[in-house]
Amino acid sequence: MGETLRIVGVKDGKLLVRGPPEIFAEARVGVKTTEPSTYLLDLVELAYLTYFKECEVVDVDGQNLKLGDLFSKYSRSRYDWIKFTTFLDLRNRGRVAQPGYGENVLVFEMKGQRYAVYVVEENSPLNTKELLSWVDSALLKNLEPVLALVDANGDVTYYTVRKYRLEDLV
Repeated sequence: MGETLRIVGVKDGKLLVRGPPEIFAEARVGVKTTEPSTYLLDLVELAYLTYFKECEVVDVDGQNLKLGDLFSKYSRSRYDWIKFTTFLDLRNRGRVAQPGYGENVLVFEMKGQRYAVYVVEENSPLNTKELLSWVDSALLKNLEPVLALVDANGDVTYYTVRKYRLEDLV
């Protein structure tokens, strides 16, 4: 088993986690807080440390949490599990993904280009207006929009998203 990480609270939907600073630095997760050895992590980042780095997670009340327990207790979005699946897939492909600016968005950089990944589940309704608004938002942030489709087996397929206006096609 790896290092022990202790959840010490929740702040703005993120988890306050105390542990050895080198584990957070090596995994490139979390944001350092003013408290010693305490970092602010998205649920998918802590899940990554639990799953991939084999860290033991101890809850505020002293309970040891396995990966499933972590999601059962702290998941606040229907996207958390598929966001974690995509986060893990991107990390396995050598991309250092970070939680993005939405509940189902991840961000990573590759070869000088920054990407925003919009995570959706196969066979779930996709609101076109919401997707177009997200594409506009990504482009305004100078991010290349990518759609990540997670199937029932946890496999992730990526699609580059482009936006064209009719007058641009003529």
